[in-house]
Amino acid sequence: MISGVAIAFIAQFFIALSLVIDKIFFNDTEGKGVITYVFWISILSCFGFVLVFFGFEIPSAKGLLWSMVAACSFFAMLLSYYKVISIGEVTEAVPVVGGFAPLATFFISMVFYPKSMNEAEIIGFSLLVVAGFILFFADIKNIKIVLPWTLLAAFFIGLTNISEKYAFDNTANFVTAFVLMKGFTFVLGLSMLLFPSLKKEIFSRSQGTKKKWRVLYFVNRAIAGTGSFLIFYAIKLEKHPSIIEAVNGSRYIIVFVLAFILSRFLPELISESFKGFRFVLKFLATLLIFIALAGLGLQRHYESIADISYSDVHWGVTFSELMTEQLKIPTDDTLIAIIKELKPSGIRLVAYWDRIEKDIGHYDFKNLDRQMNICRSYNVPVILAIGQRVPRWPECHIPLWADSKKDLLRYLKEVVERYKSYSNLKYWQLENEPYLLFGECPPTDENLIKKELELVKSLDKEHQIIMTDGGEFGDWYRASSLADIFGTTLYRKVYNRFFGEIIYPLTPEFYILKKDIVTFLSGKKNQEFIIIELGAEPWTYRQIYEMTVEEQIDSFTIDDFKENINYALKTKFTTCYLWGCEWWFYLKTKGYSQYWDFACEIFSKGKSAPKR
Repeated sequence: MISGVAIAFIAQFFIALSLVIDKIFFNDTEGKGVITYVFWISILSCFGFVLVFFGFEIPSAKGLLWSMVAACSFFAMLLSYYKVISIGEVTEAVPVVGGFAPLATFFISMVFYPKSMNEAEIIGFSLLVVAGFILFFADIKNIKIVLPWTLLAAFFIGLTNISEKYAFDNTANFVTAFVLMKGFTFVLGLSMLLFPSLKKEIFSRSQGTKKKWRVLYFVNRAIAGTGSFLIFYAIKLEKHPSIIEAVNGSRYIIVFVLAFILSRFLPELISESFKGFRFVLKFLATLLIFIALAGLGLQRHYESIADISYSDVHWGVTFSELMTEQLKIPTDDTLIAIIKELKPSGIRLVAYWDRIEKDIGHYDFKNLDRQMNICRSYNVPVILAIGQRVPRWPECHIPLWADSKKDLLRYLKEVVERYKSYSNLKYWQLENEPYLLFGECPPTDENLIKKELELVKSLDKEHQIIMTDGGEFGDWYRASSLADIFGTTLYRKVYNRFFGEIIYPLTPEFYILKKDIVTFLSGKKNQEFIIIELGAEPWTYRQIYEMTVEEQIDSFTIDDFKENINYALKTKFTTCYLWGCEWWFYLKTKGYSQYWDFACEIFSKGKSAPKR
């Protein structure tokens, strides 16, 4: 069965084609006349009366009022919109109005539903504004004429969107509001005949128009109507109708292509400039509008997906003996406290190569053995991070003596052989963010990573392998393609030596979209995606142990902790490993238990450990 999204793309083709034909009308001397055009569109609204027999009910006063406002706004939009099309090139006029319309809708809606912009809206609206001004610049000669009508058209589109919503909300059903709005539009069209000058223009142009143009006009209305019908049908097919909104921007790409083809092969019908710098500006602006509208639509789509709560998530932690030593807290006691008090559904432990094999061929597993055994004694599933690049700075933990790939592969063999039979081993994690340019590490060697992967799989066919990548800058695809399970990091507040403290301007929906794109590209529809590191400790220009307790708390407040948890929930990922449990315990020993207490609350509500 064809999907709603596919139907929506087909709909956009019909709508785009209709807009191009509209421009053909205005290009021809016999087809010109915005007043006449709008009159007949309004009169044709009478066909909406057919729905009276399918559930029309007597409207409330509010429903009647908002339907009237919506119709008036729609009528004014038609006049201003077709004026823009008549005086500007369709490849400029249509996208710029379509780009400014969401801005108008948002700002008008703020009158009724005050709210602040989220990161996606700020980025999307900024792109729309930039694209609009690029298109104005592309036709700088007509900007004084086009700009006022463009802003009017965008404003009335926004007002129409808001008033239609109120009309639907204040009437008994869709049919009632629809019939009322079409009825008022019809009346507004008829009212044009009350003005002698308008009446004369309408009938003089209508009577003087050749039959072919009359036929084409009604055919075009049918094309536009088909597009509108397909949009409604697409919405009906989709579980989350907001995804259809993301497709809307494609109409401007289609308009661009259709106008280009007609200008090239049928210049007598439509002739637009597609040369030189102007072509570049048009294409760039159209592309920006498409990206912005698609992004805003996808944002609303992912927002519409049902939220998850603490109880829907397997909450785990990453534990590092290196961190406990730096904070000067007892490693084993800290691990036991984490298990007994926090009760995580899983723990990620780390096999540090430079600690296990300080001298070539001489292995010291006692610390890791003890951690694995503690977890096993409490029946806590373990993800064991192995390789040369594993959690905690400096990221790569390579012995000073190691100088060959064979050394790494030999070490991996020892680790896998030793721990693969542990009953509490759940997954291997092979390397940590191997494709991310971060830390004191040698250049990424993808061939070596593949050899490591082959080795681990040959030694242990029972346990799946996780591979990870940076949440914000990683491409995810390379790691996901190789791994059984993919793990992303998720940090909100970070420090960069060039820019200082940074809060990433990304909404949670960014991670969902990224997951969907990577899943599509890799073809692994059932692959599990997890958050392997959720930042829950300070990230500054100094290491935590170099800061006072007060500085630590100021750098990452309890509110930051809570915000990060809520952010993670909005990504809809159902497995999440927190980063910073050693620090929470350290603060608790210093008399600051709020982080530890909040973590206890999180884990107490979460799911129990997933079964192997």
